[in-house]
Amino acid sequence: MSSFWIAELALNAEVRLPSGERLGREDFFAWLWQELADCSLQGVHEGTMLCDEAAEAGLETESWLVDSGEAPSNRDWVGAQSQENPQLYFPSEADARQAQERLEGISGCTVVRIFEQPNQDWDAEWKRNFRGVEVPPDWKIVPPWEAQKGAPGRHLLVVNPGAGFGTGTHETTQLCLQAFSESLAGGLEPESVLDFGSGSGILAIGAALRGARQVHAVEIDRLAIDNARENARLNEVYERIRYETDLSILEGEAPVGGYSVVFANILKPVLLEFSQSLCGRVRSGGVMILSGLIEADVEPVRAAYSALLPSRISRVLARNEWRAIVFEDR
Repeated sequence: MSSFWIAELALNAEVRLPSGERLGREDFFAWLWQELADCSLQGVHEGTMLCDEAAEAGLETESWLVDSGEAPSNRDWVGAQSQENPQLYFPSEADARQAQERLEGISGCTVVRIFEQPNQDWDAEWKRNFRGVEVPPDWKIVPPWEAQKGAPGRHLLVVNPGAGFGTGTHETTQLCLQAFSESLAGGLEPESVLDFGSGSGILAIGAALRGARQVHAVEIDRLAIDNARENARLNEVYERIRYETDLSILEGEAPVGGYSVVFANILKPVLLEFSQSLCGRVRSGGVMILSGLIEADVEPVRAAYSALLPSRISRVLARNEWRAIVFEDR
C-alpha cells in the first residue's frame, strides 16, 4: 500500500450518539472500533501533547517529568483537554468517506478533514537528513555514515542512532560534554571516569576518546547497553569501557581514591536518591558533572550535593531550558 487515508476529528470530552446515549472519549474510541469495523478502520491516534506543552498548560507540575521516557500511567494530558483532535486511519479514501457518513449526527464529534498520507520510510528519511551535531567548545557527534568526512578542530564522536538511546542532540548531553572539555582545558587529567545513567554511552565514549584509561558505565536498560557497546566499537574504545546495570556491582572495582570524573545525566529524583553514592566515588581534585535538570531543579540538587562535597565549588551551565551543575575543587 503506497498511502493511507486519515480522518481527523474535533472531539469533545463527551459525545452524544443519535440514540441519545452519552459516551466519554475512552468509551467512544471503543465504540468506534465496533461501529467502523466495516469501514476497515485500521488505527486510532488519540492525540499528542508534549510534556513541555502540558507544563505550560498547567497540567504537569513535576518538573522532572519533562525529560522522562515514560510518564506515570495516571497522567493523561491529552484526555484533560476540553477538545482534542484524534485521527482515524483507513486504507482508502472510500473507507474514510464512509466513516465520515457514519459519524454524522453525533453531537460533540466532527470530521474536520480527510487527507491522504503517503507511506514513507521515516528511518531512512531521518538518516538521509541527519548529518550530526557540533557541541561547543570542541566536539562533533556524527552518525557512522558521516564519520569519514572528518571534523577539523573537533573531537569526533561516532554514534549509531538506530536504537534510539541518545544521539547527542539533547542539550543535557551537550552540557556534560561542554563541562568535560572545560575541565580538561583547566588541567584535569581524566584517568578514570564513571558515567552513571549512560544510555547510548556518549559520555563514557567521549571520556575514553579524551584519554581516560578506566571508564565504568552504569545503565539499567540492557538494550541501551547493547547500543552503547556498538557505539564503543564504532569509536574503537570498546576494550576501555566496562558496562554494568547496577552501581553496587562496581563496589571494590572503583579506582583507589575515586574517579577523576563522575557524570550523572539523569532525572532529578534519581540524582537525589544516589547523591551519597555518587559523591563518595569522586576523588579529591576530581569533577562531578550533573545534568538532566531544568531551572527549578538546580537549587535542590545543588544543595544536596554541596552538603556532601563541602570542599567543592559549583557552577551552572545552561542551554535553552536545560541545566548542568559542575562541582570542582576550590
